[in-house]
Amino acid sequence: MLQPMPRRPAGPVPDVFEAFGHRVEDQPRGPRARVDRTRDVQTAARSAGVTVGLMVLTALGFVAGGWLASKAVPEIGWVNPLWEGLAFLVWCGVWGVLGAGLVLAVGVVAVGLPWVRRQRGAGPTSTSAP
Repeated sequence: MLQPMPRRPAGPVPDVFEAFGHRVEDQPRGPRARVDRTRDVQTAARSAGVTVGLMVLTALGFVAGGWLASKAVPEIGWVNPLWEGLAFLVWCGVWGVLGAGLVLAVGVVAVGLPWVRRQRGAGPTSTSAP
């Protein structure tokens, strides 16, 4: 028979300031901290913009793939329009997914190559692994 899981561990609870104190103490203060936070916000905004752009490109690729597939439908000789319609939707959906995958792959490469070049040009940082 299964035993119910305890709600919390039986041992002592660690102090939050001891567990995460290094994160608070390492942050710079003053005008330099404001510049760093602004850069973090700009980086997050740029990343969000790239993500939304790739999502839009992927959606357009799906629509374009489905539209092109609808123009070249294989001849289906079934009598039941339900099965013929289902086969048509599957045919267009598969080609839409292939088109979206192709556009997404090209978009990721187009975004990733300049990023890799910038990272190589920046050299080692304090957070990079040796």
